[in-house]
Amino acid sequence: MEYDFTDQTVLVTGAGRGMGKAAAKKFAENGASVVVNDLDAEVAESTAAEIRASGADAVGIGADVSDEAEVAAMVETATDESGTIDVLLNNAGVGDAGPFLDEQYDDTFQLNLDVHLHGSLNCIREVVDGMVEQGYGKIVNTTSIHTKNAVGMSPAYDVGKFSLLGLTKSLALELGREGIRVNAVAPGWADTRMTDEFSDAVTQQILDNNPLGRFADPEDVANAMVFLASPASDYVNGHELRVDGGQVPIDSWRLDDR
Repeated sequence: MEYDFTDQTVLVTGAGRGMGKAAAKKFAENGASVVVNDLDAEVAESTAAEIRASGADAVGIGADVSDEAEVAAMVETATDESGTIDVLLNNAGVGDAGPFLDEQYDDTFQLNLDVHLHGSLNCIREVVDGMVEQGYGKIVNTTSIHTKNAVGMSPAYDVGKFSLLGLTKSLALELGREGIRVNAVAPGWADTRMTDEFSDAVTQQILDNNPLGRFADPEDVANAMVFLASPASDYVNGHELRVDGGQVPIDSWRLDDR
């Protein structure tokens, strides 16, 4: 489906690779000026360069979303010409996980909260005033299949994503009255760097429990992200759209089996 993002500026965090990159390119294909963010500035600029080569507008900005000052500087640079961010896709994330009893658990827990929850909050805080002023905006947060079925040995990641889902639903109630829709996309297992690290046995177990028999392509998830950011979803608010192929929970699998 084609959407029209002409004259809109879209900020996509974690857009250097994977699902974020696929979404950034899809926004650009549909007329948006795209701000490509990634922790790695070179990767962000590489994606932006690909978009510009296709004839669309894009700028790559390296920034750590968990750092308030870096996010503020990024948004200031991004809005220097456009004046506001019309769509925010909070996609930056980390895959760090480990058991609760691990001696490094506190650090892992903090990292997940810093990036998934506080990183999203930092970005929302910097763009929301402009959205309120114009009376319209779309915020899409990337949660996870973990918000439906927690995965063993991964409490830090699970809590980070559950927290982001709670933020999504709460802000949808408050910001909806300002013309801003806040929703989430919950990807299942996708063909990204994280799943590339899985063993053949774990990969097969996941595929056996998926009705579609495959991992999601990044574009599968990007399609849902773009839908929730478009006018086609203007009456969708506070929703978590699952893009998991109907994945069946794997009760016997834990992340330490990877």
